[in-house]
Amino acid sequence: MTNNEFPKLRPVQIRPSAQRPGHYDLTDPSGIAPGGLSLSPAALSAVMQMDGRRRRVDIQAEFMRRHGTLLFSDDLDRMIEQLEKALFLEGPFFEAHMAELTRQYRAASCRPLWGDAATEPRRLAVFFDELFGESSLASSGQAELLGLVAPHLDYERGRPCYAPAYRGLARRTRAGRFVLLGTNHFGRGAGVVGTRQDFETSFGVVSCDRGFLRRLEDRCGGDLCEHEYDHVREHSIELQVQILKHLLPGRSFTIVPFLCPDICGPSGTAPASGRGVDLRIFAEGVRAELAADPVPTCVIAAADLSHVGRYFHDDRELDADTLHAIESSDRLVLDDLLRLDPEGMRERLAEAGNPTHICSAGCLYVLAQVMKGRAAPRLLGYHQAVTAELENCVTCAAIEFLST
Repeated sequence: MTNNEFPKLRPVQIRPSAQRPGHYDLTDPSGIAPGGLSLSPAALSAVMQMDGRRRRVDIQAEFMRRHGTLLFSDDLDRMIEQLEKALFLEGPFFEAHMAELTRQYRAASCRPLWGDAATEPRRLAVFFDELFGESSLASSGQAELLGLVAPHLDYERGRPCYAPAYRGLARRTRAGRFVLLGTNHFGRGAGVVGTRQDFETSFGVVSCDRGFLRRLEDRCGGDLCEHEYDHVREHSIELQVQILKHLLPGRSFTIVPFLCPDICGPSGTAPASGRGVDLRIFAEGVRAELAADPVPTCVIAAADLSHVGRYFHDDRELDADTLHAIESSDRLVLDDLLRLDPEGMRERLAEAGNPTHICSAGCLYVLAQVMKGRAAPRLLGYHQAVTAELENCVTCAAIEFLST
């Protein structure tokens, strides 16, 4: 029998089962739990009570109240044991599994490509050549590209903003290092999460600047890589590294990858768990380290904006009026970025409760903090990627930050 007296369910995705009508499928959006579970509505109601605060007897009492029947202790124990073995519950069993996964990740020669990014190199190269041909939108003159906002949508849906963000990159920046700021969509880290691993791409491996990372950790006074396994299935940075390696084939450059947390909750820039480096302190550390380091560096925020529609559990119809309202809301946030006012952006989103579900406020905040007084921003593009059949809309933008 399991000794988990206060069972706590990990973050899961719950959807009606396509294979078992009337049941619900539990899956792990982080991918740590490789499989899924199918539960009856009654079993699901018990599982949803597993919040780490309720004891077994509390779960049984609530089950009786809702269903008018007993949930026997043996049945509950089997349910908890099944959830533990499937890696859906927090606790020692899950932590031991995570420790082994992290050990394997750190022992590997590099972070491997994941999911759809593992595209056949020749086909991807042809796509990139078509997408990133020269454009009048690319900056001209002697100003140096110091920072960039680009999407982390898949390349096809995000192409109206990927294209102006990255076209002409080789002549726009002398950077020998790219600090990459992504979104931690499903990871465990409540604060900023770095990784010391090199990144595999379709065109070769890109090295991590571990020296820069160590110096930054000293400035921040904390371990930025405690939860670096979060990078394994996170796509936001990976998509940028693929582009960089293709567009700069003859240049020796390094990356320093970080995943940034949400800043719209009650804890603000501090980690919600109380554990980890405050995002404001991290941004100040990046700024100070760039000022002290002579290597030309470009900072890229891999950022999407709003997520609306029923696919994202949002009841708004994706009609013309809704899309216009979403754009108006997005442009207020973009205006804050273009004024290099990260605190204004954070306060705007936090006070409103981030109603359009902007997922990348954290990395946009850091980029704006780092660029203040160093660069002049210019909006290159804004795009709404609407997938009507899935009832979803994701918005994005392209912004360059040029030296002043």
